[in-house]
Order: sequence, then structure tokens, then C-alpha cells
Amino acid sequence: MPSPNLAVTHVAAAQNQKEVTINDAVDALDNAMNRALSVAMADANLTLTGTQANRNGLIVLTGTLTASRTLTLPANHRRLAIRNATNGGQDVRAKYAGSGAEVVIVPGATVLVQGNGGDLYGVGGGAGALGDLTDVSIAGAANGDVLQFDGAAWGATGVGVYNRALLPFRGALLRRSTNFSVATTGVYVAVPWQTAEYDSDAFWDAGQPSRLTIPAGVTKVRIVGNIEWQTSPTSQLVEVRKNGNSVPGGGAVIVRGDSGYSNQMRNLSSAVLPVSAGDWFELAVYVGTAGELRGLERTWLAIEVVETADAADPPADISGYKAGQPAADEVIARVPVARRTRLKIDLAGSHASAEAAATASADFDIRVDGVSSATMRFAAAATSATFIAASDTVLEPGQVLSVVAPSTPDATLAGIGFTLAGSLVL
Repeated sequence: MPSPNLAVTHVAAAQNQKEVTINDAVDALDNAMNRALSVAMADANLTLTGTQANRNGLIVLTGTLTASRTLTLPANHRRLAIRNATNGGQDVRAKYAGSGAEVVIVPGATVLVQGNGGDLYGVGGGAGALGDLTDVSIAGAANGDVLQFDGAAWGATGVGVYNRALLPFRGALLRRSTNFSVATTGVYVAVPWQTAEYDSDAFWDAGQPSRLTIPAGVTKVRIVGNIEWQTSPTSQLVEVRKNGNSVPGGGAVIVRGDSGYSNQMRNLSSAVLPVSAGDWFELAVYVGTAGELRGLERTWLAIEVVETADAADPPADISGYKAGQPAADEVIARVPVARRTRLKIDLAGSHASAEAAATASADFDIRVDGVSSATMRFAAAATSATFIAASDTVLEPGQVLSVVAPSTPDATLAGIGFTLAGSLVL
């Protein structure tokens, strides 16, 4: 009579030469735990024999597969290691006959399985690559991407903070070209500036020459300034002020008097300061006696944008134009994507305009590599369009975005220009 799972022969009552049966049983148990067997799969499903499954501790599957294949085990309780060493990049699905639970063994993985004759379970291993883990999705991942956890699973989200250094610089540098007399004592006097060496976002307005004003979308900045006195006050306070007031981290220099020096210079820098649209900064001086600032290269004020609301998603818009009336199914734009770009639900922020209004509703199909992704719709009598997209779309470098005209051209719609509001995925 054999054992219930490994079919190892029992010693019979009053059996002669018991050592033969016992030695065979010991060998069977030793092999069942430790022996490795290589089995070549012939690009087809495979059923292990009882001897193969019960007299080996490791089954190594070889051969070349062109599709996922099934490995069927004998229906007994058994713990067995299985390695998918096949070529072709295909999974092997280990199971019992029937519809019970199965274990997917990805290429290059070794899995310890345990079953009860009906359901088979993976005890350990099973991941040949990061994407094989059930809570990791790397679909669409590009070179240099990092993973981000959204509360349920891990996914590729670009290179994030590691690419921030590549973002365009934003800021302004203001200067004076003539001397400025500070005659008022005992109060703060804001230095008025005369020129902008550079100004990326219209921080400075000559109508309010002392101020650097924060535009929408900027959330953190750093302010740096320098002044040179032509004639120095005996006591002075130089300070970066926000909205007309002192601010923690604003930066200040106070001097009671430097005897023996006429051309004193003061340099100060703020900490990184949180801001909102409309906030403004000045470089202000508070003096005990009158003084005069020199209007040379050493008197200046600068602002540097440290963080913006869209820092993780800088703009990457896609534009196109079709002169005249589009023909049936005409591709009015075909744009190969150079950088990873996201288009939001309903292409939020996008705009389209026509020189001649549509007679009836006209839908333009927006496709990614030929697959429909969104719709640009001109309603009857409209010269502007609305956009329809059920979900975000991430365009990978090398993919082609195209805009295709309706199969039945509108009678009057013509001169169509559009800009799809995209953002870089970092």
C-alpha cells in the first residue's frame, strides 16, 4: 500500500527484506525534497506524471514558448518548486486539472507551490521583474521614471523631483541707472527701480517701480538684493519687506555707522518664502541721517522662483491649424511627441477656434497612434470647440498624436486652429 501523496510503498506486515522497502522509501523522500528534474516543454501545455511530480523537489521547465502554457500537476497534496526557464518571454500557469486556483510563473521566476489536489497556491517567489508584482503597474514607463504610490498601487510617474533642475529659470533682476537720494529719515523708504535686466513673468511694472509682484501660480520665492551707498548714513537698516511689512525670513542688515568708509555696500538674502498671487516685495531702507544710493551695477534687487503650483507638470501644449475646409477624414494635424506629455480629462484648458462657423455639429477625432483618444467638437453655428475625453492620456516619446476630420465634412466649417493643453510628465 503506498503513502497518500507521494505514493511511497509501505512496509508490509511480516515482510521479508524490509530494508529494501525502507531504503526505497528513504530514497523516494530524499528525491521528493531535493532532486531537480529538467523538463523540455514542446511549446504546448504539459501534464507532469506522478513520478515526475512526486520524486523531484524542483521542476525546471525549458524549451521555447510562443504563448502562455499550462502545467498540470497530479491531483495530490504536494509542495513543489517550479522554475520557468523557458525562452520566448511567456508565463507558465501551474494548476490541477479543473477550474481550481492556479499559480502564474513568469519567465525566469522560481515559485514554491502548495496544493490540495484542487487549488494550487504560490508559497513564495514568482516575480521575475518588478512589474510582475500585483501592486505595481509599469505600463507606459519610460527611461528614468520613478514609482509613486497612489494609495492602492505603485505606478510610473516620470522622474519627478530628479528633473526639477531642468525646468526653465523664472525670476527677475532689477537695477538703478542713476543715484537715488534717501532724504527721509525715521521711516522705511522703498528703493524705486529703473530697469529690468531680465523679467520672465512680468514681476516688475514701471508704474510701481519699487515692487516685485507675484503672478498667479508661483508658490515660493527667494529675494536677494544689494545696495551701494554713495554717501552713507550714520545708521541704517536695509530690509526685504513683503506687502509693506517685515516678514520672517525676509532678510535684513542693520548698521549703526561705519566710520572711515564712504562707499558702503549691503547684501541681503531672504529665506524661501511662501507667496500668493498679488503679494509684493520691496527693498526698503531706514536711515537716521540722509544718504545717497549709487545707481551702478552694485545696486540691484532680484527674485527667484523656487516652487510653482504646476512645478510637477510644466506646460507642453500641442497646436495645429488647418486652412480652408477639411476634406472627409482628412488628417489636419500629425504631431510626433518628443517628451512624455499628459492631456487631462476633457483636455482641460484646451481651445479651438474656426474662422467660419459650423453649419451642423462636427466632431474631430483625436487619436494616439491611430487609436481614438478624445473628441474636438464644433457645435452647430459655433466657431469655438469643446473637448471630450473620458480620462487622462499620457503620450510617450515617439507616439503620434493626430487630429482627423469628420467622415462627412461640414458645409461651412473652415480655418480651424487649436491648442491642446498638455503638461510634461516629470
